[in-house]
Amino acid sequence: MRRISGYFLGAIFLAVVSTTARAADIGTAFGESAWVLTSARQAGTGGLALEDPWRKGFLLEASTVQAGPGPRWLGLGTQFDLIPRIRIGVDGFFLQGTSFNRTIELDDGSYGGEGGKVSAQEWGGRVSGQLDMWKVAEWDIAAIGRLDGLYQRLPDYSHPGASMEAGVQAQKAVGYQRAITAWGMLGPLGTGANRISAWQVSSGLGWLEQRESGILGGAEGFGVGVEAEYLKEDLIHGGLGALYWFGRSNSAGMTLFLRTGLRYQSQSVQDIQPRIGFGFLWRMKSGTGFQFDYAAVPMGALGLSHYVTMTLRL
Repeated sequence: MRRISGYFLGAIFLAVVSTTARAADIGTAFGESAWVLTSARQAGTGGLALEDPWRKGFLLEASTVQAGPGPRWLGLGTQFDLIPRIRIGVDGFFLQGTSFNRTIELDDGSYGGEGGKVSAQEWGGRVSGQLDMWKVAEWDIAAIGRLDGLYQRLPDYSHPGASMEAGVQAQKAVGYQRAITAWGMLGPLGTGANRISAWQVSSGLGWLEQRESGILGGAEGFGVGVEAEYLKEDLIHGGLGALYWFGRSNSAGMTLFLRTGLRYQSQSVQDIQPRIGFGFLWRMKSGTGFQFDYAAVPMGALGLSHYVTMTLRL
């Protein structure tokens, strides 16, 4: 969600301050470093998209983030298989900043009172692609790419920005109903407001396992993962995530998800951020499903951010 270094797209200031988030992601959507377009699933597991690798079918997803009593972010996205080996995603989002009092600083640096109300808005979009490339030593490997656009309007000026991200993800089946996923991502790399965004590199590992008989005696499963990020400012960020589910998400019926995680973001509004979340998926015999997910993320003096994502699966 988060962790931005430098001036992403020349317009990311408001997103960092309000900790707004991302919508539907292609593949695992690992490595993204701005709090733009993050699902509640990813927010709840320490910023790791443990549940999303190799998604199939048509998805329509809506997300909202309420950053304490402040800004609200809204997003809408869709994913689909263009051809058997190529998957496409399209997202759009809007961030409305709350109005606040404009303060005035005098020439000597002293407080000069207040001068009315100010606010800020952002509009943006993303096109994502996933190409299933090859199979090496039982690993399925795919390339991931994203193009982002953003327009920010501040009280005294406005400017656009654009960026790109590129990476790979790989998954290997380990025995029956178990899989390990690895990923790496470079970016965002972009420009905006006459600045070039700082770059970063991220990578990580995840494990997913479905069991026939779990704590309550029925089909259950769990996932764990770890991610590390290196930022251009010589900062190291990272996250730990875990989830447990009751049911079988690819079968008809109800599946309940419980999520938790921890995110470390040095020199941010809160260096250590514990996460928690939950969700449920109702899938019909036809394969159509509806999913609701929620996550809570503490952000220090900015308060608690609430993430909600609703997904229609066809």
